Amino acid sequence: MMNQRESSDDDSYQNGPELRSIRMGPAASGSEPTITFPTSMGRMESKASSLVVRGEPITTNQPLHTLEWNVPEELPPMPSNYSLGYSHTIVNDGASPQTVANRIVEGLAQHSIAAAPHDSRENSLLTEATCGLKFAINLFAAASSEQDNNNGILVEVERRIGCAYGFHLCSTAILKAAKGLPVKILPMASFQVPKCIPQDAQEERKKCIQFDTQQALELVKSERTDAQLLGLESLERLSSLDEYAASLLHTNESIASIQSFLANDSPTCVMKRRALGILANVMRFECSSSSDNNNCDQLQCQYFLQSLMEIFQNTASPHEACAASKCLQSSLDALSQQKHEDLAQILSNFSANHHSQLALESKVLQDRLRDKQ
Repeated sequence: MMNQRESSDDDSYQNGPELRSIRMGPAASGSEPTITFPTSMGRMESKASSLVVRGEPITTNQPLHTLEWNVPEELPPMPSNYSLGYSHTIVNDGASPQTVANRIVEGLAQHSIAAAPHDSRENSLLTEATCGLKFAINLFAAASSEQDNNNGILVEVERRIGCAYGFHLCSTAILKAAKGLPVKILPMASFQVPKCIPQDAQEERKKCIQFDTQQALELVKSERTDAQLLGLESLERLSSLDEYAASLLHTNESIASIQSFLANDSPTCVMKRRALGILANVMRFECSSSSDNNNCDQLQCQYFLQSLMEIFQNTASPHEACAASKCLQSSLDALSQQKHEDLAQILSNFSANHHSQLALESKVLQDRLRDKQ
């Protein structure tokens, strides 16, 4: 049924190829994935699965976040024909299934990973990181060995869409959280360019940034979705690292192209997040600039500002709400008094315990709004 291994605190997720995150065995039925994630927050349909009867729909219309994951007291055993993925562990510390589920939900919130319980399978949780990585967390009853009378809980993290390396990091953290082990969130390492490497002159550097920005804008205007996403990711990175890149985007034409991805019919939610990230970087540059001629009409548009408030208020999509809060932090001066009052009312009843980054950004927004009043 499954590979039993000698287990310790750490070897359950480091025994084998570190970055292997796909199933090596044959699919149980059909060639399609167990769960098909949508391009926007909405219904999720399942086509074929080794866990359900063929043709049975699997949908979830719940918000993509959860403060609790209610699981049955007795978990179902893993089916004999189920192809168990590599990223799994067995929790045999005597904890109940609900305790393990609570640990996992707490770990997801700590890492700002959105989640929604499965509508038809109580032992499954659907999750998504802000980068677009999507995976499922499955709980099964693990058969007890002859030496151990305590039934363990099998925790599987099953990648669906997204970066394999990012999945490796997330699954490792989740499996540790399921066992109740502390998980440290380390900041991304950054290093300065060694002094021995010749530095480009300021003018040459600006030419390179200008060229890269122009190429990324051409990708954004492409008709291909993959090219658009690549362009948005490049612009978000460029505008976050360099104010000159943000200033190049500070035009009505460029802003209008980026704002077009905020529409409800945007191809993917990841594109909307990247677009909001670019706008936040540009609006931060606008606030830091001392020139009075740097105001962009597209960023001052009341319809755009109202859209930001609606996205922020929709905590069913916490990743987008987090990005919108960064934009609102830089647009408070452009909001009318009525919108200030509306935003204050939203923040007074706002709760983001399920998403640590959203909780942090909303707190910053609340503090800045209080200073304006």
